[in-house]
Amino acid sequence: MNLVLSLTERCNLRCTYCYYKVSHEARSLVMSNDIMEAAIRLAFERTLSLNQRFLNITFFGGEPLLCMDSIRRGVELAKGLVHERFGEEVLLGPPTSNTTSPKFRLRFAVNTNATLLNEDIIEYLKREKFRIYLSLDGPEAHHNICRKQVGGAGSFKLIEPHIPVLTKLDTVVLSVVTRDNMRSLSDAARWIQAQGFRNMTAAVDFDGKWTGEEFDALAAEYEKLAEFWLELKRKKVPFYLGTIQDKLKFRLTGQRHRTSSCQVAEGIVACAANGNLFPCTRFITSKPDAPYILGNVFDDPAQIWNGAVARDILDFFSRDKEDCKGCAIRFRCHAHECACTSFYSTGSIHGVSPEVCTHERMLAAICDDAICDDAVCDDVISG
Repeated sequence: MNLVLSLTERCNLRCTYCYYKVSHEARSLVMSNDIMEAAIRLAFERTLSLNQRFLNITFFGGEPLLCMDSIRRGVELAKGLVHERFGEEVLLGPPTSNTTSPKFRLRFAVNTNATLLNEDIIEYLKREKFRIYLSLDGPEAHHNICRKQVGGAGSFKLIEPHIPVLTKLDTVVLSVVTRDNMRSLSDAARWIQAQGFRNMTAAVDFDGKWTGEEFDALAAEYEKLAEFWLELKRKKVPFYLGTIQDKLKFRLTGQRHRTSSCQVAEGIVACAANGNLFPCTRFITSKPDAPYILGNVFDDPAQIWNGAVARDILDFFSRDKEDCKGCAIRFRCHAHECACTSFYSTGSIHGVSPEVCTHERMLAAICDDAICDDAVCDDVISG
C-alpha cells in the first residue's frame, strides 16, 4: 500500500511544465496535523484489511521539505502505529520477496526538488531509510530550461552541492521531457548516470501541443537513449533507465502496467492538504468540486473504498478501453494503462489522448528494436 501525503500546496520553484503553474499564487494550503494523522491511520488500516504487510508513505507537495516538522511527525506516528499493533521493532525499507513473512515493514519516501536540503535533513533521510524521488533534469544548461526559481533564475546551483551525497542514497531521478528541453535528453541521461545515480526515469509533459516534427526529434533522442542503455547493459553497469527498461520488461514478462505499476485500484491513495482523497498523485487538488474525490480522511472508510469513484476505478481496471481494443502494445501503453496519464491528458481515466498514443507507439517500437541478445533480455527481466 502506498499513501501519498500532499503536505503543502506551496513550492519554492516555478517549473514551466508544472500542472499547477497557473494557480501557484492561490495555492497556500498546508496539511494540518489532524488530517495527516487521520490519513496515516486510514492507510494503515487499509493495508491490514488487504492482508498486506507493507506500507509506503510518500511525502509530496508542492515542495514537502517546506514542512520538515510534519515529515518528522508523520514518520514517528507511522512507526508508533506499527509498534502499537504488533509490539515489535519497526522494520524500515522496501518490501522483501518473502510474501509470507508476518513482519510489517514501513518505507518512507519524499518527492523533492532538493533545493532546501541541508546536512541535518540529509542525515535524517538517511537514518530513516527514505527513498528520495529527486526532480533533476540533467546538467545545468539542460535543467535550467524548465526548472526555474520564483524570480525566473535557474535552480541547478541550489541542487548541485547535494548531488554527490544523493548518489549514495536510495535516490530515483525523475526527469521531465518537454518540447523545450527534449533535444538534449540523451546527453542529460548520460550526465545523470556519470554523476553516480543508478535509477532514472523520464516522463513526457503531454501538453496537447506536440507536433510531428517534435516527435521526430524526440524519437531521435530516444534512439540515442536506447543505445546508451544497451551500452551500459553490455558492460554490466548497474543503471535502471525506466524510460526504456519498463517498456521492455512488460513485453518480456507479459506483465501489465496497470497491475504491476499503476496500482490505482488498491495499491495507492493520495491525500490532498485539505484531507480529500484521490486515486493517485496527478488527481490531487484542494478544489472542493474536483473530479475523482474518493472521500475525505474523516469519512466512513467503507464509503471511501466502495463509493462511486472507487467503483469507477475498478471499472477502469476490469476492461480494455474501446479505442485500444486489438492494439498489440496496450498492456504496456500509458494511454491505456495509466489512470493518471489518461486523466491529465483527457480529463477522464477512460479517455485516450492521440498525443500519448502516438508517443507510446513510437517509444515501444524503439525499445523493441533495442533487444538484440539473450543476455540483455535476462538483465531486463531481473531488473
